[in-house]
Amino acid sequence: MDKSIINVKRIDCTGCGACKVACPVDAIKLEYDNDGFLYPVVTDACINCGKCAKACQVIHPVEKYPTPKAYAFMATQQIREVSSSGGLFSLLATYVIGQGGAVFGAVYGDGFKSVYMTKAETIDEIAPMRGSKYVFCETRDTYKEAKELLEAGRQVLYTGTPCEIAGLRTYLGKEYDNLLLVDFVCHAANSVKAYKAWLKEITEGKELKKLDFRDKNFYKWSTPAVAYFKDGTVKKQPYNECFWYNGFLEGVINRDNCAHCEYACAERVSDITMGDAWQVSRINKDYSDGIGTSLVLVNSEKGEEIFNKIQTELKNIITLCEEIPLEEIRKYNGNINFPQKQSPARKFFFSHLDSMGYHNALWYGRGRRWDFGLVGWWFASNYGSALTYFALAKVLEKMGKASIFIPIPKLDGTPWDDDTKNVEAFIGKHFRIAKKRDKEHMHEMNHFCDAFMLGSDQMWRESTTKLVGHTFFLDFVAQGKKKIACAPSFGAGKYSKDANLRMEASVLLDSFDAVSVRETSGVDICKEVFGVEAQQIIDPIFWVDTDVYDEIAEQSTVNDLPEKYLFCYVLDPNDEKVKIAERIAAERNLEVITILGMREAKYTRDKWTVGRIIDNASVEDFVNAIRKCEYMFTDSHHGVCLAIKYNKNYVAIGNVARGLDRFTTVGGLLGLNERIISLPNQGEDDVVALADIDYAPVNEKLSYEINRGITWMDEAIKRPVKPETPMYSMLRRIVSLEKEVAALKNR
Repeated sequence: MDKSIINVKRIDCTGCGACKVACPVDAIKLEYDNDGFLYPVVTDACINCGKCAKACQVIHPVEKYPTPKAYAFMATQQIREVSSSGGLFSLLATYVIGQGGAVFGAVYGDGFKSVYMTKAETIDEIAPMRGSKYVFCETRDTYKEAKELLEAGRQVLYTGTPCEIAGLRTYLGKEYDNLLLVDFVCHAANSVKAYKAWLKEITEGKELKKLDFRDKNFYKWSTPAVAYFKDGTVKKQPYNECFWYNGFLEGVINRDNCAHCEYACAERVSDITMGDAWQVSRINKDYSDGIGTSLVLVNSEKGEEIFNKIQTELKNIITLCEEIPLEEIRKYNGNINFPQKQSPARKFFFSHLDSMGYHNALWYGRGRRWDFGLVGWWFASNYGSALTYFALAKVLEKMGKASIFIPIPKLDGTPWDDDTKNVEAFIGKHFRIAKKRDKEHMHEMNHFCDAFMLGSDQMWRESTTKLVGHTFFLDFVAQGKKKIACAPSFGAGKYSKDANLRMEASVLLDSFDAVSVRETSGVDICKEVFGVEAQQIIDPIFWVDTDVYDEIAEQSTVNDLPEKYLFCYVLDPNDEKVKIAERIAAERNLEVITILGMREAKYTRDKWTVGRIIDNASVEDFVNAIRKCEYMFTDSHHGVCLAIKYNKNYVAIGNVARGLDRFTTVGGLLGLNERIISLPNQGEDDVVALADIDYAPVNEKLSYEINRGITWMDEAIKRPVKPETPMYSMLRRIVSLEKEVAALKNR
């Protein structure tokens, strides 16, 4: 049995380092990952003794003290001027050193490029420990040093984040009367890599003399960033102009575990907690003078004893110590109520930090800028449409590209059907969705997106163009912005005979930087109708591994599926399809589970009379039903795609009305056209005659097509933007003049 900390999830690890110092054979190394967060790595030297696991706060959670009393506290102005808030740390450190003890606290190292825990045994040595550092602190060997001092009978004050305190407690494994543990109200532990990138940009090559995140020379009691340089110059940033604060206060640069921190509550693991008594003047205006007031939580009997002693022995340097209502002051100190949530911008930030630097990666990542605006039927009330766009965005994400999903308006301004909200909710769990805009304001997305990508599905049908205009030809995209068409479809294998529609579509399509289509027939249409070269690529729904879909399926709330069943995903039910489903189920001795089309179900439910129907199925339910089925029956293109992805035996009813080319393209590429049944020419006997699929050659062909599609997209992304053609310039001018004429008419 593995007795090491190797099974602790990365999202739970605090990086406290207790496991490393507990290891008797030095088999654990602490290493920074690519995002600048410290994690333990267990080497081959491990003897599986279990001491690291015993010292781990994740495996052995630390018991918290009951809800504490709260105090407003001020030292003298002289002490507070060099402290973050009210000066409590200085007094506690002074008291312990006066007892012949030692103090552990955080200091800057490596020219302010890192923060680490160290020991002080004189009053002068505590000066660098004062002040908030706002970046992850390495504990190094201080747990071991503290234990040695404690065993020798010395008084020890150990200050740190709540998780650093918890780590020390689990490492020690017992209580010490001569140990005073003091934590602070912590917002989060921030990335060292991000910090160094920020520091490099604000220093601009100058050598730092001092860095102060709580400087009171210029801002009194606040949270600025002030850099003092050795050349005598000073750089000042108030909190509302400092991108470092934006990064961690919004949860962009915080460590993973901070998003579900066990210690972001009033009940603490230390003897005393210190923090800022923000808004304390609401309780009593005399409790704040603008220089700084500490919030003190006295958590344990030991903490109360020491707190009382400093009030007696150091009363000459205390100007305020009054109990205040905890429930009132906690209203203004969020992190004693709940942890800081991670920002949706986090992934973008870290994937772009190396290439863009701190400020640009944060500015883009905070929602102001996106690599790609995704356009298409991602919001349609259709399971397959949602999943093909989900997969496309996932692949872009893997490439380090951040995407935002752009809602599309109807030309007449009427809303889409209510079922689209279900798909929007699904996409919104995983990616950012832009606010809804009418046709006139779609151009605003150019301010937020560097490029635009039209995804897969039937966007280039005549009926669609009449519904949404030329939005799916990206007519709202500004000159100089890259435009990529990634596997859209013409649907029925032809394009409109309407000359006006064709002319405008032709000019717009020619302005794309790269065009691919889903069906082989689309290649011919692009060339013959529009004079545009296009490449056929397989639907992006195939592009992600099944483990990505498994994660979606695990969120299904349908927990009573039979052990073996035929799964029917049917958009257009009729009697012939019912008979085929019944025959398959009978031949294979399977129960029948059905999900009807998301939008169609309300109109077609009465036409499907076999087995059990899962009503109001979510996207998660849909994927799960495919994942667990024994056999699949469908008249849906995307149903076929997922059946193949999960290597299921299936039969597909070719849907001529919705477009047969998509079925035959996939079937032709993968050697599966025999799975397509055409009604009424074929029927039950043809279905049951089908042999089970040998997926070895199919998967080989599929892997080739997936690689071909992703490679095409990667090359399209890297391709330079095409210069504007004269025809496109003319079209843009015509559109502009039409708007001017319309505006004059409306005066």
